[in-house]
Amino acid sequence: MSGLSVDRKRQLKEVGRHGILLTWLAIALFPFYWIVTMSLKETVDALAIPPEWIFVPIFDNYLELMRDPDFAVALANSFLVVGGSVLLVLLIGVPGAYALSRYEVPAERDVMIWILSSRMLPPVAVIVPFFILYGRLDLLDTRIGLTFILTTINIAIVVWVMKAFFDGIPPALEEAAMVDGATRFQAFRRVVLPTAIPGIIAVAIISFIFGWIELVFSLVLTGTETRTAPIYMYQFIGSRSIDWGMLAAASTVLVMPIVLFLVLVNKYLAAGLSFGVALKE
Repeated sequence: MSGLSVDRKRQLKEVGRHGILLTWLAIALFPFYWIVTMSLKETVDALAIPPEWIFVPIFDNYLELMRDPDFAVALANSFLVVGGSVLLVLLIGVPGAYALSRYEVPAERDVMIWILSSRMLPPVAVIVPFFILYGRLDLLDTRIGLTFILTTINIAIVVWVMKAFFDGIPPALEEAAMVDGATRFQAFRRVVLPTAIPGIIAVAIISFIFGWIELVFSLVLTGTETRTAPIYMYQFIGSRSIDWGMLAAASTVLVMPIVLFLVLVNKYLAAGLSFGVALKE
């Protein structure tokens, strides 16, 4: 009887644990569910109180969105700018993090804090100097200008995460390669980089998300030809009314690349954010 009692308690604990997890999952997913359902409703139903939980979905908002050439341009701008910034931030941040991990850098702690401080500043605190600087360099309303800004924003995250990841990779691996005749760069490229792939993918995902949702710099430094998808959505917010259906449809389309990206590389993200602990062990 005591054995059955223990098993019963264990089952109840498992049920309770799964119930808590499912509750939190429902709470986390509810805003996304609300936006998606709002995009599939008529305007009257979208604003109905109490909400219309059962309704006939319509796709007019999505069809109108896809027929708008400005939306395609804005979406393409987002992919180009964010993709370019992720590539740049990896090319700069990964070797920088490796150097900070493997070499004796004077005042390394101060350097790391200085790098992190660039992420601490709110965009509104530096947007005016950047606007003046970009005006003098003719980078206003350019994709390359916004790419540089997003690179600057995300470089701190890449350096901090990848340094911790490289710290978890035993130096003996590359030392063994150099004993066999490889140079430091060859050991980095052939031994360290393949081992660090989960961390690189993790910081690439994080940089992509932060760049994809960036609003303040995109709002001030871009124009009609270079505006990104988040800025495009502002046209549905008027001074007297808000087109909730179109806004919800645009929000859903904007979120989907991030969701699909996370689903496809979820295992790499989990491994990368472990900071190399498994390698240390």
